Amino acid sequence: MSTVIELIRSNKKILGKVALCKLVEGFFILATANFLVEFVDNPSEKFLLLTGAFFAGRIFLSGATEKFFARLSIDVQTNFRRRIHAKIFVDEIPSGELLTLTFDALKSLDEFFIKVAPHVTAAIIFLPTFLICAAFTDILTAIILLVTLPVAPLLLWLIGKATAERNSRAWLELQRLNGDFRELLAAITTLKLFGRVDAGADMLKSTSKKSSAATLDVLKLAFVSSFALELMTTLSIALVAVTLGLRLISGGVEFKPALFLLLMSPEFFLPVRKFGVAFHVTIAARSSLERMKTFLHASKEVTGSVEKILMPPEISFDNVSFTYPQKFSPTLRDVSLTFPANKITALIGASGAGKSTVLKLLAGLLQPTAGEIFWNDLPTSRMEKSSRLSKIAYVPQAPHLFDATLRENFLMFGTLDDTRLRKFLDALNLSTLDLNSPQKLSRGQLQRLGLIRALLKDTPIILLDEPTAGLDALTERKVLSLIKNFSPRRTIVIATHRLPVTELADTVVEL
Repeated sequence: MSTVIELIRSNKKILGKVALCKLVEGFFILATANFLVEFVDNPSEKFLLLTGAFFAGRIFLSGATEKFFARLSIDVQTNFRRRIHAKIFVDEIPSGELLTLTFDALKSLDEFFIKVAPHVTAAIIFLPTFLICAAFTDILTAIILLVTLPVAPLLLWLIGKATAERNSRAWLELQRLNGDFRELLAAITTLKLFGRVDAGADMLKSTSKKSSAATLDVLKLAFVSSFALELMTTLSIALVAVTLGLRLISGGVEFKPALFLLLMSPEFFLPVRKFGVAFHVTIAARSSLERMKTFLHASKEVTGSVEKILMPPEISFDNVSFTYPQKFSPTLRDVSLTFPANKITALIGASGAGKSTVLKLLAGLLQPTAGEIFWNDLPTSRMEKSSRLSKIAYVPQAPHLFDATLRENFLMFGTLDDTRLRKFLDALNLSTLDLNSPQKLSRGQLQRLGLIRALLKDTPIILLDEPTAGLDALTERKVLSLIKNFSPRRTIVIATHRLPVTELADTVVEL
């Protein structure tokens, strides 16, 4: 919750606009009621037009407030998505939990900003404003409004305590459903081969029914709360109306103030009534924030060493074996290799020998099934993972092109240094690209994009997987020349089949 509050506070301009809109909207509501009273007492086109104008202005301001909260929602979701993405590279996360957080949790936060936050703001601004206005108009009616107002929040608090447990159960069932669905999709080919598709579908159907039942339990309480809230606010408005009617007959209050207060009473309780409609949204958003906080602040016990490591390090494999999940034969078995510091090492071997796997192990994207990887004399298993990743730039064979401008794609892992970027683009024949718009790139251009990302990240360890495969001879020479110029004080490992790369390398390691 603190993260959301900090993000909201950081958008002070939007908060100021929201407060101003709600203050003016409150004035428009009071003005609408006043001119309507004047029209009833003395029918005139002027009062009717003013009533319509202020009513239209109120609708416009209400829509503007919702747009401001939509902007806040986007900012909060973007912040959480970035933090979740950063967490993916550091910790192993169950697919069910990841999918639930990325989609359902953030969706509930969006619904909170769209459906609940405007009514919370209206309650904060409208209630004291209307109450003060009622006190100046008729003190007895103001007392009735003040006494009946706390009943609804107390009722919501009691129902909220009963809903919390059921909402947690619904969340767990939804998380289990997401995980089962993800696993079923991943194993669909195997299930078809062994004729077990129907069994998988039955399992998914059972989990779906449990999730639906748990969600329905939460919605039942939400509907009950909405009904109870409507009943309480209706009775409160009725109490005001009956009191004003009796006093009007006995002469205790004049007609115009009585009608004004009668028109204002529903508006006074309207923000509270809206809470009943959005009650389950509030509960879901609160649960989402708690789980998001638990996820983002959960830290595994780190057994990392505090020793300083000389950079760039010498990297060595000591009897490393690795087997991919759901595979029986190991990709690597008892492999011992050494990649010297301050050198360019060419990693060669036949197709399928495991060169890409070695690079992923070096990058920390995979963990050895057996054996150990050392930086100098320090085993990487004792290193804090995020610190280790910050010192590595890894470029796969097919770097990913994100749905963004080319400038953002090039600079996403490095500093916003346009001068260096232009220098690299000129060196690799990419200077003609339009950096300010999304574009499709060829395979060769994607390879060079990945290389520029790695160079801009400026790390002591650079891992390149087939950076020149498929390039023409001239472009390959330019790529290798750039790598050579960038190699001092760096440990560079290049998996390759190309002879020019092995000729460039200071040392060659064969699998």
